[in-house]
Amino acid sequence: MIVMGIESSCDETAVSLVERKKNKNFVRSEIVLSQIPKHRKFGGVVPEISSREHLKYLDKIVRKILCKSKTSINEIDAFSATMGPGLLGGLIIGSNYAKSLSLSVGKPFYGINHLQAHALIPRLKSVIKFPFLVLLVSGGHTQIILVKNINSFEIWGETLDDALGEAFDKTAQMLGLRYPGGPEIEKKAQKSLGIKKFNFPKPMINQNNLDFSFSGLKTAVRRKLQLNNLSEQFVRDISFNFQLSVLECLINKCERAINLFRKKFDCDLSLIVSGGVAANIFIRKGFKKLAKEKGVKLIVPDPKYCVDNATMIAWACIERMVTGDLGDKLYTLPKPRWPLDTL
Repeated sequence: MIVMGIESSCDETAVSLVERKKNKNFVRSEIVLSQIPKHRKFGGVVPEISSREHLKYLDKIVRKILCKSKTSINEIDAFSATMGPGLLGGLIIGSNYAKSLSLSVGKPFYGINHLQAHALIPRLKSVIKFPFLVLLVSGGHTQIILVKNINSFEIWGETLDDALGEAFDKTAQMLGLRYPGGPEIEKKAQKSLGIKKFNFPKPMINQNNLDFSFSGLKTAVRRKLQLNNLSEQFVRDISFNFQLSVLECLINKCERAINLFRKKFDCDLSLIVSGGVAANIFIRKGFKKLAKEKGVKLIVPDPKYCVDNATMIAWACIERMVTGDLGDKLYTLPKPRWPLDTL
């Protein structure tokens, strides 16, 4: 089967063709057009600009994908698009475009949950048996999720305030770094002395739950900035110590989740770390160490599949098709808020 996926939930316009043949999976062609240069001067995503850019480029990208992969529109077996969560304007544009192709060719349409796609994308290349755990860390979400099957999820823990990607962006802004903040903080941290210099708080680390909080950590950074000059070395040290506190919070909660999983299930455990923040090398290294200590199988997708992309949308569609799911009605509406545990 060949499936087209379209992702337009935020500031990437992405299209991908994924093929499943004899139980092997191939990405025929994929394009991600980032809107970051358009939003950078505003320090974050502007929904109106995002919608305009999706509208301007989506059709061109689809035509280019078909041309590059030498695929006829009639060869495609299903069309899929992100239906939520995300910015409503982008969701409408991407899903309506996919529905139009579905209607014109007479093939099924699948509306995909963006978070579900992040959780399932590692199964494109790796054999991962259910149940497994996912730490989803992105610009809009920070959650620990139990994945029981492709449509059954339990949220074991989540952030009570800022998502981790948002905390990175806001901290970077305070440090005078450009948007998006995650990669910029990582670059500065790599040039630091690599020592624990500031005693930043680790919110909720001692509470007996799997929830997160990052607003207090941001406030601590702001206070430290008010007492010091913003020299290059200071920015580097702040960046390193911010990352260090974040990692300790993530490791602490995931270790608790691993222990809870082993109490509930008598099977091998796979831990997936997905979402844009999972592209951070420092955080990846920390989780490799945790996985070795706890004896779990760690899977972190390729960085290009950690950030928003359309391959994960097409793959989630294939996962549904394999189970016999026949798709969604064309009058199904996008859901800007669409929690995983309501699937």
